[in-house]
This record gives sequence, C-alpha cells and structure tokens, in this order.
Amino acid sequence: MMTSAGTNSSYDSNRRIILIAIIAMLFGMIGLKAQAQSSAAGDTYVEFLIGDRTEKTRMWGHVSLRVVGGGTEKIFDFGRYGKMWGRKDSAEGEPILRVWNAGQYGNYRNYHLKDGGTTRRFRFQSNASKNAAILHYFDRMTSGARRQGSNAQFTAYIANYPTFHAVKVNCATVSIDAFMAGFPEYNLNDINYAKARTLQWYMTGEAQSYIYDKENFHWTRIWWPLDLMALLQERYVASGRAQVLAL
Repeated sequence: MMTSAGTNSSYDSNRRIILIAIIAMLFGMIGLKAQAQSSAAGDTYVEFLIGDRTEKTRMWGHVSLRVVGGGTEKIFDFGRYGKMWGRKDSAEGEPILRVWNAGQYGNYRNYHLKDGGTTRRFRFQSNASKNAAILHYFDRMTSGARRQGSNAQFTAYIANYPTFHAVKVNCATVSIDAFMAGFPEYNLNDINYAKARTLQWYMTGEAQSYIYDKENFHWTRIWWPLDLMALLQERYVASGRAQVLAL
C-alpha cells in the first residue's frame, strides 16, 4: 500500500513531466514561428514599382522592376536619364537603364517619393528559374554596354536596347517585357487596358502617332504606367495572384 508521501512524490513527478512537455511544445512553436519568419524574410519575388502621374514632377508616371531572391536584390529602372531629342526634344532619347545595387531600396524609395503623388509595389511571388529569366533579360541589355556613370547606389548603362521612345520603348514596356520573360503565362499587354489613363488630350493625340491601330481605335500594347497599374490591380491583386504594398 502506497503512503501519502509516496503519492505526493508520484504526483510531483507527473506534474514535472507535464510541465516539461508543455515547455518543449512552446519552444517548438517558437522555433516554427522563427522558421516561418526566416522563410518569409527569404522570399523570392518580383515587384513592379509604379508611380502615378503628377502634373509638374512626374508627368508620365514611372515603372521600375525589382527582383529579389537567391541572394539577389536589384531594381531595374529604365527611363529618360540621358540625352533627349525628337518631338519637342522629349519623345526619344538614350536608352538608359539604371541598375540599383542590393541594399539600395531605401534610397530608390526616397528618390522617387520626392516626385510626389503615389507609388505602389505590386508583388508577385516568384522562384529561382523565373527570376533567372528576368535577370538574363536585363543582362542582355547591359552586357558590354557603355556605362553612363555609377555611384554607390546604382550603375547607369547606355543599354543594348532600342532607343528610348516615349510610347514605343519606355519604362513600362521594358518592365513588362522583362517580367514576361520570367512569367510568360501572364499577359500584361491586354489592349483592353491600354487607354492612356489621365494623359492629357493633346498628348494623347501625339501618342497616337505610334503603336496605335487607327482603324480599331486602340493601342496595340500597354505602354502607359497608369494602364499597367490598373491591370495589375483589377486582374492580379483582386484575384490574389499579387499583393499591393506601399513603396
């Protein structure tokens, strides 16, 4: 027959075992949470960084493409960063591609927020092969290309690419084409969205001299940043295939 002291000893022993099991479970949950956070921090994704049009500082809007994952973090920023010519000295120019270095997202952010308006990130989850295809696209633009200049934040190339053109070859078209090199299953040139939203009427008339089907009254591809923003929001964010985040 077990004594009272023996009963208490057995009870204390069982309680210690239960307590140890609970502590182990809690540490396991903490470990899983830390692992999930680490996994999230190591996500592989691609982001369109899109700014809307502002009247005085960013009259055309702007698009860049950010590629993150596998130890790579780069922002590809194609635009009017060189000599310009053509209609009113602004329609055509040098094909300048700025490649922002890893860790420079904050400086890119500050640079573009100065323009005012609203800039958003449209993020697509990616994988190593998709990112590699996009990086290869940009590698072809910069391989052997002459540098316009470089600093701690980015290197600017006179890219191996057609001359910059306000409608035919611009920040939106380059970003779309590079993205689709990695995501060919997504059609980001749906002409139903090619409406040149908020573009002033007289500039619309100028733009219709290029890639515009005058018989059917539509552009043949998306080239305007706000049209791309509308497509991403309505088709991909709304369906859960992309996230929209503040810059």
